[in-house]
Amino acid sequence: MRKIVHLSEEWVEELNNTAQSHKGFKEATTETELVIEYRVVEEETFVWQINIDKGVIEIYIGNNHEPDVWFETDRSVAISLFKGTINPLNAIIEGTMQIGGDPRKLIEASGMFEQLEDVFATIRDMTVTNIQKH
Repeated sequence: MRKIVHLSEEWVEELNNTAQSHKGFKEATTETELVIEYRVVEEETFVWQINIDKGVIEIYIGNNHEPDVWFETDRSVAISLFKGTINPLNAIIEGTMQIGGDPRKLIEASGMFEQLEDVFATIRDMTVTNIQKH
């Protein structure tokens, strides 16, 4: 099985391809218009977005659109979130992840999150997270 590095261009491309071909995710987002931004802060901040426009899904590096909701954390928390070893709500409560924008939009779109988790689970085994950044 080929491996891809977490929070790399190739990883975001694979996540995008998986999300676009995931029938359940598309079906769960047919009424949703939402831009979610993730910021992973290190020496340089890695920013990527999930743009959902009524079933049309695009995941890309950068902040191409004004986010409705954004999350910001460091690499170790981002890895734990990706692996599913910590819950996003707990990370926010514990102060290891910040949230901004309008979180009510997440509640309105809550039906899609199980499908989004499945998208992440699909690429989890091929993702390498223990790469040291220099």
